[in-house]
Amino acid sequence: MKLAKLFITAFALIASATANASIITFQGSSVQNNGVTMTLAEARAAWEAALYSFTVDTIDGATGTGATGITTAAGNTYSNVGNGSSININSNNVLGGAPAIGGSRSGAPLISFDVDFASPVNAVGFDVYDNDGGGMQLILTNADTGVETTFDFNSSIGSGHAEFFGVVFDPTVFVSSLRVGGTDPGGITTWDNFSFGIGQQAVDVCVQDPSLPQCSAIQASEPASLGVLSLLFAGLVAGRRVKK
Repeated sequence: MKLAKLFITAFALIASATANASIITFQGSSVQNNGVTMTLAEARAAWEAALYSFTVDTIDGATGTGATGITTAAGNTYSNVGNGSSININSNNVLGGAPAIGGSRSGAPLISFDVDFASPVNAVGFDVYDNDGGGMQLILTNADTGVETTFDFNSSIGSGHAEFFGVVFDPTVFVSSLRVGGTDPGGITTWDNFSFGIGQQAVDVCVQDPSLPQCSAIQASEPASLGVLSLLFAGLVAGRRVKK
């Protein structure tokens, strides 16, 4: 039922390159145009419905700079990529609360920055404000192979829009980092509510076969919330032993 709901509600886009993964993407905006058909709230809700668990990094407790690395209470690190653009901690509350990540293009093609996760994740999403109808490029790095997946979104046209972009990967793929690139023509953009987690399909696959390599990544990523899943794993193993 959840899988059927996911395919009905998700606004799927085609990746510009793949890393042997089937991804499902979600996009919503406070203004629907330029191919965007969902609101920000609808897109985020659809993304969340596809997950077993997730954490929202509201940038609380942020310290540091884009040049040295901005760390947050959620354990993420945000840093410049060296293309001339830069990010900083700002007090903008346009996406629900301060602080947030502010980006300045400063003549670079993209406002680019890296997000490094404390442990591999199977799904990522974030809110962005005032991309002015530009593009949004995401590059994600496979935690096991190092292979990158690059794909592009088109923002809704017009200034002052709030948008959500989300991705859920194939059950076997976990990523260690995300590179965000926003092509805001105005040169100033705000990001907040970076979200990351584990897709429900990834957990379902591991319930069926806990010996798969990605299952250890799930347990490492979610030590506090996978108690029930661990019991299921144990039950499955015990059941197999009885059958023998």
